[in-house]
Amino acid sequence: MGEAAPLDIARAWVQRLGGRAVAGRDFAATGAMAVGQFRFDSLADEVEAPSLPLVYASVTLSGPYRMEARLGGARVEARVRPGQSVLMAAGRSNRWHWDRATEEAHVFLRPGFLEEAAAEIGDGRAEVIDRAGFDDLPLRQTVLAVADELRTAGGPAPLFLDMAAAALARHLLARHCDGRGLSLPATDGILTARQLRRVLTLVEGRLDEAIGLDDLAAAAGVSRFHFARAFKAAVGESPYRWLTGLRVEKAKAVLAQTRLSLIEVAISVGFESQSHFGQVFRARTGLTPRDWRRRHQG
Repeated sequence: MGEAAPLDIARAWVQRLGGRAVAGRDFAATGAMAVGQFRFDSLADEVEAPSLPLVYASVTLSGPYRMEARLGGARVEARVRPGQSVLMAAGRSNRWHWDRATEEAHVFLRPGFLEEAAAEIGDGRAEVIDRAGFDDLPLRQTVLAVADELRTAGGPAPLFLDMAAAALARHLLARHCDGRGLSLPATDGILTARQLRRVLTLVEGRLDEAIGLDDLAAAAGVSRFHFARAFKAAVGESPYRWLTGLRVEKAKAVLAQTRLSLIEVAISVGFESQSHFGQVFRARTGLTPRDWRRRHQG
């Protein structure tokens, strides 16, 4: 991922502050960001954590608690309630103290990814503003959505993480950056029928493979930052949800028309494990794959 893997950097930072993973895995990561959910004991004494070459955003899940920090030498104090966030720019020296145990969902975003988004949708350099104990509903929804995916059998799909990273980058640029001359357009437009056809052709030919947001955006001939919003405007749902729906529909046909094992069906439509396939299939249809087959296979 360029300068360093966010997963390794974020893990060392969380460990220094005593974080313990809440979900079945500590982190999920792509080249753009890492996400995790952790419990922390109170920090009676101020603790210095490693400098993060990543943009940090959190959502508090328990509390309230009182925190004090020194970020890049500046003193920050806040009473943080459940649902509120803390935001720290990349490269800050950081020292922390808080008065009681807390649970947090964390996202670590590669600053180069944020700058790529800034170059795409504005003019100016993206400078994240350090903030603590603030309310931001879109930020909270994005962070919690990716943290919830940690509990799924297969973990967050790379496409879903890429989409979330793109959405988070746009939001930070619009609301939490001091960018010279940076502004976001009110609308991004929608994809044309020809662009959608190219996307569908790509997916139909590679449904059994891992498909990333960059792949879909390249098929449409636009950037990843434009694609996620423009696709939803055209189709009415996110690329991730749409692609998942296609895989489930294909799986229905395979289950009804073949005697492939459930793991073979899962792999044939792009799921990494039978358990994840079963979880998603049941959420979409109300039936397990095995029950679907019993009802529909002649």
